[in-house]
Order: sequence, then C-alpha cells, then structure tokens
Amino acid sequence: MFWAYGSYVGGRLLTLVATGILARLLAPKEFGLVALALIFITFFETLSDLGITQALVIAREEELEKAETAFVWTVGFGAGFALLTAAFGPLAALFFDQPKLVSLLPVLGLRFLFRSLGATHYALAQKRMDFRSRTAAELADAVTRGGTGIILAVEGFGAWSLVLGYLAGSIALCAVLWILVPWRPQFRPQRAHLPEMLRFGGTLTGVNILAAIQSNTDYVFIGRFLGATDLGLYTLGFRLPELLILNLSVVAGKVLYPAFATIDRARLGTAVQLSLRYTLILGLPAAAALAVLAHPLVLAIFGDKWDRSVAPMQLLTLYALGVTLGIPVGTAFKAVGRVGVLLALIVPATGLLIASVAIFVNQGIVAVAACVAGVTALFDAIGLAILTRKFQIVPRLLWNAAWPPVVATAGMAAVLALAVKAIETPWLTVLAGGVLGGALYLILLWVLARDDLLRLRDTAFPRFRAREQAAPPPEPEIVGQLPPQSGQPS
Repeated sequence: MFWAYGSYVGGRLLTLVATGILARLLAPKEFGLVALALIFITFFETLSDLGITQALVIAREEELEKAETAFVWTVGFGAGFALLTAAFGPLAALFFDQPKLVSLLPVLGLRFLFRSLGATHYALAQKRMDFRSRTAAELADAVTRGGTGIILAVEGFGAWSLVLGYLAGSIALCAVLWILVPWRPQFRPQRAHLPEMLRFGGTLTGVNILAAIQSNTDYVFIGRFLGATDLGLYTLGFRLPELLILNLSVVAGKVLYPAFATIDRARLGTAVQLSLRYTLILGLPAAAALAVLAHPLVLAIFGDKWDRSVAPMQLLTLYALGVTLGIPVGTAFKAVGRVGVLLALIVPATGLLIASVAIFVNQGIVAVAACVAGVTALFDAIGLAILTRKFQIVPRLLWNAAWPPVVATAGMAAVLALAVKAIETPWLTVLAGGVLGGALYLILLWVLARDDLLRLRDTAFPRFRAREQAAPPPEPEIVGQLPPQSGQPS
C-alpha cells in the first residue's frame, strides 16, 4: 500500500501540476476535444485484453506458462485495438461534429499497442505485490506525459499537446516495467491455458464494459447535446475528484485484489470490514475538503475562466467517494470468483444512469453530475447490503467502524466552511483551511479512534511495534532504595 500510494500521491500531484499549467495554456474546447477522443479510448481499454492479465493475477499454478499466454494474446489485442481506434476516427468526427477527431483518434489509439507490451509485466508485479516497480513506472508515465504536454502546449500544438503527451507517457510506462520486472517472454503461449483465463476474464470484461459505459455516459451526452465547451468545463470539474479521491479507489483495488485472493474465505468478511474502515478514514475527509473548498481550489489552480466547473465538481466529489467506498465490496466478489454478482448489479445501474442523464442533460452539466452521483450512491448501498449477507458481516459492526471518521470529518468541514467565509484570497483559503481542518480531523480521530490509528501505524510501519516490544519494561522505582553498585545484582 505504501508503494502504491507513493505512485498515487506522486503521480497525481505531478498530473495536477501539469493540468494546472495546461489549463492556463489551452482553451476549454481543446480539453473537450481530447475528452471526446478519450471516450473511445476508455471504452476500448476495457476490452483490450479480455481480462486475461487479471486472470493471471489470481493464478496459483503454472504462473510463468500463463504469463507467456497472456503476453502473446495481449499484444495481439493491443495491435488490433490500435487499428480499430483509427477506423472509428471518421465515425466519431461525424457523430460529435468535430472533424479534428479524424486525425486525433488514430494517434491516441497507439497507446493500446505500447501499453500491451508492458501489460503482462504490470500484472506480474501486481500478483507478486511488487508495487515498487509499478510505482516507478507510473511516475515515469506521469512525468513524461505532463512534461511533453506542457512543452508542446507552449509551442502552440493545442489539443495535440495532450494527445502526444498521453502517447509519450505510455511509452515511458512500458520501458520502466521492462527494466524493473524480471520477466522476459519466450513467445511460447500455451493454448490449453487460454480457455480457463478467458472464462474468468470474459465475465470480468462484461463488467468492465458496462463500467466503461457508465463512466462515459455523461461525457457522450454532454458532448453530443451541450458541446465541446461544456464538456471541457465538466471534464475539468471531474479532474480534482479523480486525482484526489477516485484514484484512491483505483490504488486500493489494485492492492486489495491480490491480497483478498490469498485470504481464506472464512476470514474475507473481516478483511473487507477493515478495508472499509480505513477507506473511510482516508476517503471521507478528502471528499469533504474538496467539496467545501471547491471554489477557491478551482480559482487558485485553474483560473477564473473555469468558475462554472465548481458546482459539477462538488457533485462529482460525492460520486468519487461512492466509487471509492464500493471498491472493497467489488474487489471481494472478484477475488473469490463471484463476478456474476457484480454483473447483476452493474446492468440495472447502467440502464438507470443512461435513462436519467438522457432526461436531464438539457438542464446542464450540474444536472448530469447529480444523476451520476445519485445512481452511484443507490447501487453502492445495494452492493453493501448484498455483501453483508454473503460474507455474514453484522451491519452494527460496519457502523462502529464508520462513525469516528464521520464525526471527525464533520468537525473538519465546519472549520473549512469558516475559512471559506472569512478569507477572500483563494490560495490562502486553501492553505489555512487545509492546515487547520486537517489538524482538527487528526485530533478528533485520535480521540475517537486511537486504536485504529495505532493499528494502522503498526501494520504499515512494523518497526514501531518491534521497537516497543523489544524495549525492556521499566524497573519499579522504590522510594529510599539506593541504586545497585557496579558488579552487584539489582
């Protein structure tokens, strides 16, 4: 978790800095054009390997043979999807009435080929819990993508600066994975392994397809009915919730998946409980801070022209928190092979989201964000109810784990709201509110859930616990007793 969050913190901060610079160099329409192109890229990414690399993560036998199979098929799929993305360029341009997509999509589609070359290494690192290598690769991606984008934007490349930045980052990610993960393909795929891997990966791919449809429904409707400018505003409103909260769920899912897969089924309920507890401790204050400080944050980081992104950002923050809290639930079902439960949940959720966004899209980007947040909250509650029954988790225990961070977050949010009202300068509001609110949150959490914080410290940094256990207990002090002389027993 430490290395995974190292990637999360470092990579997302670098991306945030790069996005802030690019937002001042580029127009909302240019962001919107790339967002339209990424709709197709994100959808095709769910199909890019048909879940084969995810099946490799939970494989308990013949790991190297299955890695050979995964590599050959993943690279083949990557090349195929690069060609398919290029073919969709004219159709996308016609659908959204954006001629530039004809040339943008084929170049952006090359990401599939470059990423497929490192996908097996990425899965092996996850399986072996080698998040140090993955962190280095993801930081290389963030640095290269941001740096390339900024340089090209300064040179006047417009939307191409974002596209070529994505491509350069993918190449850097693949190169670092090949350097750090000690596995090289022998190009000897075993066809016998493929059906087993596809059975698991196929159902998971179905879930991922519907998840991709969910993730892009708002973008498609906004781009089609409201235009590229509104999509650019909406996309930037999603940027901070994505960077600061939603990626928390991505990291947690990547770490919990191989961890849950190795845990005895009887202990999985307890593991999910602990995961939900610490997800709340980390995710809830981040969401509250972002929702309260949304206006000064947007003004400070992106500038006045993005003011209309504030209200969608606040609603999308609730969506991001819902996704984050749902990750331990979904990962538990996936780790025990019960992806059918996920499929049963995501089918009605996708239908409801499409219907609600279609009805309210003409009300603007705030209404769309409200639909996304509301549907996510509803099906998070349903998924949690199913989980408590399947793994025999007592709901009262979940509430016992949840109330300390809820109370501490409420206190922090009050301080942040006072800072927003009392201070006019955006940067000063963010800094003062962040410091005071964060300090109050930690103090309240220490008072209300001290044992949880100590357990988290001892688990993450076992040297503290080892040092405390190794330290000899203090000798009782007897009043009036002289200390023993040298050479005498005490």
